Amino acid sequence: MTSASADPAGRRAAVTAAILVPVAACAVTLALLTAYVSSGAAGEPPAKITVTRARVVQPLAGRDTVAYFDLRNTGGADASLVSVEAPLLGSPTMLARDVESDGAGRMEALRELKVPAGGEVRMSPAVGDVMVEDPPALRLGERVDFVLRFRGGDEIRAVAGVVRAGG
Repeated sequence: MTSASADPAGRRAAVTAAILVPVAACAVTLALLTAYVSSGAAGEPPAKITVTRARVVQPLAGRDTVAYFDLRNTGGADASLVSVEAPLLGSPTMLARDVESDGAGRMEALRELKVPAGGEVRMSPAVGDVMVEDPPALRLGERVDFVLRFRGGDEIRAVAGVVRAGG
């Protein structure tokens, strides 16, 4: 007797395992692909953000300032700006916008600023801006590097020129 005919149960287990492993792998792959397609993102090109105009308002001595960016999304998915940093400024920044309630204006922090697919957002006090706390003195025309971070981990680097308030 050969060893294969001596242990038919062992042979059956080996054949079963050889069949079940690829079938299970295919089932898991199919489940993941189904989840991806039903999320609505399959086939859409990702967000593609460009900064078309960047400026930071020259701060008055001892005062906070703001930076504005015009953002264009030529991709097929929405994008969400979630944070902005300016290493040269070395100070905290915050996304915010001005709102009016009961006849008084106030600043409201934003968790994110959406840039729609195929659309553009022009930052302004009412739409959204980047508040810069305790900035150093900046000269008109000086260039400041910013890092814009989007949900999902994408980063865009932009250089903003220092402009006069209202300019």
